[in-house]
Amino acid sequence: MIKYGILSTASIVERFVNGIRESHDGEVIAIASRSLEKAREHAKKLNISQYYGSYEELYEDDNIDVIYVPTVNSRHYRDCKNALEHHKHVIVEKPFVLKPEQVKELFALAKRNHCFLMEGQKSVFLPTTRKISEVLNNQMIGKVKYIEFKASFPGRFNYDHWMYDLNMGGGALYGSATYTIELLQYLFNDPEMIISGTAVACPTGADEICSFQLVLNQEILVSSTIAMNVATKNEAVFYGEHGYIVVPNFWKSNQFDIVMNDGQNYHFNFPYNSEFVYEINHANHCIEQRLLQSPIMNEKKTLKTVELVNQFYQQWQSNKSS
Repeated sequence: MIKYGILSTASIVERFVNGIRESHDGEVIAIASRSLEKAREHAKKLNISQYYGSYEELYEDDNIDVIYVPTVNSRHYRDCKNALEHHKHVIVEKPFVLKPEQVKELFALAKRNHCFLMEGQKSVFLPTTRKISEVLNNQMIGKVKYIEFKASFPGRFNYDHWMYDLNMGGGALYGSATYTIELLQYLFNDPEMIISGTAVACPTGADEICSFQLVLNQEILVSSTIAMNVATKNEAVFYGEHGYIVVPNFWKSNQFDIVMNDGQNYHFNFPYNSEFVYEINHANHCIEQRLLQSPIMNEKKTLKTVELVNQFYQQWQSNKSS
């Protein structure tokens, strides 16, 4: 069994732990927090036998093979680096890090220490995503010409939450752009991407709602809107010459529909218990095979995503100041 340590008591942890337990060969050994009381509380809630009141203790636990990092976005780099320096395999929750140079440094460190490293991007491993890839490759809806993504999570955070602090990796784009970009990388085999767009800042200065466009291989237009202040449809739609695909909740999808121009409709359903189990099974397999990177969610994809997000923010900040 591959033994996991959980670095943080963030809200996402319970779902990830459920995914490990549903996986073929993973088990949770310990959880750590900067507060011993909080670690104890979550260990009891999640039925984890070992808990630590510091991250350092988790790094030094020789029983742990893999550390899962779901800390505040701006701290992913620090926490991932510390885990790798203790020769632990690492899965870092999206967004991987905030700066391109940090991507390169961490993957180089993982290679030197013979550690597996992967960004936690559940969406590309879902059965729904694999089936959509098959549909697109078979050109069932013809050549894709336009894609629209909408994602929203209104009312989830107050303005004093770190998700409204750009310096901590908050904001709509940092929070969710990876879903759009990395799904497209997977579905269209690492296409050339050109990004542009804009955003509206809230009183804290973070982008509360953003809209960006991508051009894939100079032939497919993509529009993506991410909102923290209004509810949207939360779906992806792929428009082809002969029909279109509608994917509800595309980042954790368990179903989708195909609507053909000739009036025929098709529904696909892929129920799951945990949306995380597929990426965990993949990571476990890679580790068992002694791979240092995933062949699906690798350094190249992560680096390109971080570069595009940085380009967007640079454009937005430049436009705001001009």
